[in-house]
Formats: sequence, structure tokens, C-alpha cells
Amino acid sequence: MYGPGLKYRTMKKYLLLPALFALAFLSACHDHGEDGAKADFTITYKSSYGGEQMTKYKDYAFGTTGFPLQFSRFSTYLSDIELIKSDGSSHRLAEIEYIDFTPDNASSDLSATPAITYQNVPEGEYTGIRIGYGVKPALNAKDPTDFDGNHPLAKEGEYWGGWNSYIFSKIEGKADSDKNGTYDIALLYHCGSDAVYKVFTFNQSIHVHAGEPGIAVNLDLLKVFTMDDDSFYDIVTNFYTSNNPDDVTVAQVLTHNFEKATTVTQ
Repeated sequence: MYGPGLKYRTMKKYLLLPALFALAFLSACHDHGEDGAKADFTITYKSSYGGEQMTKYKDYAFGTTGFPLQFSRFSTYLSDIELIKSDGSSHRLAEIEYIDFTPDNASSDLSATPAITYQNVPEGEYTGIRIGYGVKPALNAKDPTDFDGNHPLAKEGEYWGGWNSYIFSKIEGKADSDKNGTYDIALLYHCGSDAVYKVFTFNQSIHVHAGEPGIAVNLDLLKVFTMDDDSFYDIVTNFYTSNNPDDVTVAQVLTHNFEKATTVTQ
């Protein structure tokens, strides 16, 4: 005979089964989704010229005649650095970074290779990385007084008060255009304003797992000064960015070239 106790136990068993399945499903989602395993992920930022690590004050051959060109400063802001997933969604690593390849306190003239570790990055396979070159408009509408001293945008020397804009990138140097042993061109490229800001996506398989190496993001200055048709940018005529906030032509050309100047490797 079936008593009421057995009937209750049977019903209880069937009621528990859906709950157990639900718990198992939630556990699986936790293990494999955004709330699953996390890892530290490091990006090493590098600067080069023609594939060789850039060195300050070193003569590099430039142009069709190979005249001497050297650099004394290279720095840039990067916005909304995001890893891209196969479904098109993304994980943002940082809203803003200031990368200085030529810090004043460097121990040598070899360009710096800042390595930044981003914590709690969801483990998994990514298909690329998206980077904004410069300071995105929402942040560029602010000024250094809006940030504390340790914030990348608190730097007074990286802001143009007259333009109401940050200086997105600085490339400075000099060139001996007629190869007579005297530097006759002072290069001064300070790029800024919302009209100059660019966002580029780089397709690259990126693995994020504990113990796995991070990636390197390299900017090649030779390619910054190389046009889409592989000709050299005319730095003899256009050796500086205009002080006129309505004239950003040179800055737009150079920032456009940042796309092909960037390589991502793991």
C-alpha cells in the first residue's frame, strides 16, 4: 500500500529535480561566461622605426634620398582599449591610457616599453582588439583640473587650453633634408581636437588564460610617415602641426596613418 508519507517523498523528489537542473545550468554559465574564470592580462606598448626598436637621437634614413631623421619625443593617448569577442561584443580593458615612449627620466635613449597589466579579464579566446587613438570626445571635453594627480588626464603639459583639447600625441625630432650635415628641419607634431580622434580595430587571435603571455602593441614611426600609396609624407613642407584649431589637416593625416603603423602580436 502507498501511504501519504511515500506520496510526499515522491512528490518532493520530483520537485527537487528541476531545481537541481537549474543550479547545474547556472553553475555552467558561471564557469564559462563573463562571470567565469578571470586572469591578469598584460599589454606591452612598443615604439619602432622600420621594425627596429626606436632610439632617441639616432639617425634614420627617410624619404627617397634617405636623408637623416631622428626623434626626441613620442607619446600618445589611447582610449577605450577593448578586447573583441567572436560574437562582436567586447571587454574594455581601459578607458584611457597615456603611453610615453620617451620619458625624461629614462636611463637610456632606447625607447621605453611600458607594460600595463589589466586585472580580472575574462578568460577565453578573442578575435581582436579595438583602440581609440587620442582622447575620446567625452573625456576630451574635460580638462586636467577634473582629475586627480595620478590620472592620465591630470597632466597639465598634455593639454591645450586655447584649443580646449588634450594633445593626443606628440612626435618631435629633426631632419637634415639636404644631407649636408646640418639639421635644417625641426619636427613638431602635436595632434589634438575631436576631429583628429580615430578608432581602429585590429583582427588578431588573442588568448586570455592564466599563465599565458599577453600581447605587444607596436607603433612604427616609419609607417606613421608613410602614405597609403607607400610614398613618404612630405615632412619638408609639413614639418609641424598648425596652431590654428581650425587647421588639423596634418594631424588628421598622421593619426590616420596610426592604423597601418600598429601591429599586434602574441
